[in-house]
Amino acid sequence: MSLDLLKKELQYVSHKVYQKGYTQATGGNISVRIPGTDHVLIKRSGISLGEVSREDALVVNMDGEVIEGLGKPSKEIGFHLGILKVRPDVNAVVHCHPNYSIGYACLGVELPLPTVTAQKLLGHVPIADVAPSGSTDLAQHVTDVYVKYPDIKITLMKNHGVCSVGPTLEAAYNVVDLAEATAKQAYILSQLRVGEKNAVTN
Repeated sequence: MSLDLLKKELQYVSHKVYQKGYTQATGGNISVRIPGTDHVLIKRSGISLGEVSREDALVVNMDGEVIEGLGKPSKEIGFHLGILKVRPDVNAVVHCHPNYSIGYACLGVELPLPTVTAQKLLGHVPIADVAPSGSTDLAQHVTDVYVKYPDIKITLMKNHGVCSVGPTLEAAYNVVDLAEATAKQAYILSQLRVGEKNAVTN
């Protein structure tokens, strides 16, 4: 895929993430490898995913230095590059803040997988430890989860959000979409169990 098409796809997926309510304000960031190079395309800092244009996609090297484009890369570039370095099968990273998934992230528990679809397609959704946004500690915590569990497609980030991966941006987005639906289903199930328990005791 050409660089121009990758920029167009990054714009498209950024808008989808925002339109689905999976992030707010200028939160969230997206990156993708540029085929045939050791460079990565990543959203610039300070722009809402809902307003991303092709010009907001910066080309950086694996050290995080801007090769092409204006502005600074996302402050979370550390875990984007960390994942891409330790997972050669991964080409795209989507980080965002979907509400139901954040609920479980704030509890500090792995995402429950109540459906056969989630069990098959997500498999295991662990949790990365908490650290300040944009910090080297957070980058290390998230990267470490992808090292510890080399087959996972997504991790919760405690008190923060989620970080998904895939062979393409669309695939990484689809993982987020399924994870958030699963988190909502798990929450609904937990409430039904409470209601059932209360009905029995009453």
